[in-house]
Formats: sequence, structure tokens, C-alpha cells
Amino acid sequence: MIALAVAHSWYTGYHDPVTGYECCDDKKDCGVISPRYVEPLPSGGFNIRTGSKSRYFIPKNRVIESEDSQYHICLSPPFSYIRCFFAPHTEASR
Repeated sequence: MIALAVAHSWYTGYHDPVTGYECCDDKKDCGVISPRYVEPLPSGGFNIRTGSKSRYFIPKNRVIESEDSQYHICLSPPFSYIRCFFAPHTEASR
């Protein structure tokens, strides 16, 4: 399972561009995700691996540009649904 490093300061106010869900609901559900769990796809989307067998597909239209050079993920408890996914500028704009 991914260990989330909590850094909620800038997640507040962001919403998934497709679902409209608020990214962070102040329950320590957002954090940096290591690039080793992220697979950029030629389509502009991403495959995210959150466990040994769990993979999630994030289409390009759901990728939000991060405010730094890291990947970030917001998960809905009990960490079974990706609320928001942030990618560095160069990846988000592909």
C-alpha cells in the first residue's frame, strides 16, 4: 500500500475535473506518491499502482497539474477510490 505524506495546505479547493468531487476532505487522504507507483501512458493518462495487485487508470481529463514537481494522490477512505490525481506540469500537459 502507498504511504501518504500529508501536506494538505494546497489541496484545499481543488476538485476532480470530471467528477467534481472535492480532492481533500481534511481526513489525511492526500499526499505525495512515489514515481515508482506511477506509469505515464502515451494517451496522457496514468496507471497508478496502490498495492501489489491494485491498479487504477486515470484518464488524461482527470489529471490535475500539481503545484510542485511531484505526483500527488487523494484517496477516498478506505483508500479504494482515487478522488484526485496530480502530476507535474510536464506530465499533466502531455
